[in-house]
Amino acid sequence: MDDIRVNTGLLVLDLRLPHATSLKERRQELHSLLDRLRRLEFAAAQVGPADLQQRAFVAVTAVAGAVARLEERLDQAESLAFGSAFEVAVLRRETGVWSGSSAW
Repeated sequence: MDDIRVNTGLLVLDLRLPHATSLKERRQELHSLLDRLRRLEFAAAQVGPADLQQRAFVAVTAVAGAVARLEERLDQAESLAFGSAFEVAVLRRETGVWSGSSAW
């Protein structure tokens, strides 16, 4: 049996929207960012409290066969976050390798 190795990456973002005057405004911007990430085939979700008017916590994950490709993908997700209406207050980036048997 062959061993499978998959490179995994995680971004955790603490996003701020200081000009937001309502939860609705923040949700619209967040929905836009999450949609753009998902269209690029990232798994992305809000992971923090949903009731903060000017702040959102988001997790983004990606997988790739090669480390270089994973780094490119995570760079792409970071660029989307920094190019959004949000200020990126904190960015945490982790990568790792998952391995297992191909005989599931």
